[in-house]
Amino acid sequence: MLCVTLKSYTVPCTATTGGVSDLFIFDPSDFNWTQDETTKSYTALALREGATVVGGAKMHLLKFQRKEAEFKFKHTLNGCSVKYEYDLDAQLPNLSQELTNYLSSLDAAGCCCGLGMVIRLYSGKIFVIGERYVNEKTIPYFEVVMNGTEGGSGRKMEDFNGAKVMFKAEYGRMANEFSGDISVIEAFQ
Repeated sequence: MLCVTLKSYTVPCTATTGGVSDLFIFDPSDFNWTQDETTKSYTALALREGATVVGGAKMHLLKFQRKEAEFKFKHTLNGCSVKYEYDLDAQLPNLSQELTNYLSSLDAAGCCCGLGMVIRLYSGKIFVIGERYVNEKTIPYFEVVMNGTEGGSGRKMEDFNGAKVMFKAEYGRMANEFSGDISVIEAFQ
């Protein structure tokens, strides 16, 4: 108390579930997140001035092979410098020109402005990484890029044919939770 104000953590007295249910990818320049000053979670989402759904400002649903996506983070500390490393992977089945074009668009986004991602877990919790505008102000650059993706045809007919897409990011805090309903995100599809 005299040096730092700590927070308590209450473990829920209920079962929880692992795994990623849904992934949405967005251009961080298009959206403004509203952050609650007390809880620090995001409570609302709006398009920024000049961004339109017709012009492409959307939450793009990433359809991946069910039960084949995972969100992980690792915390490191160097003196008082904090770093969170994020890894998110998802399997996209079927090598095709459509997959090639999709991966190329992710490469381009990573070079230009980074990617924003909304991660809905099977537990119902929704997390956001790569956001750029919060409460109508820019936050320090939070870059998410595709890096380390691998794939192939497999050897046998029953082998996986497609790509395991890898997204990576680094930031100075854990991902913030979106406490609104998933329908808010889905409305921007």
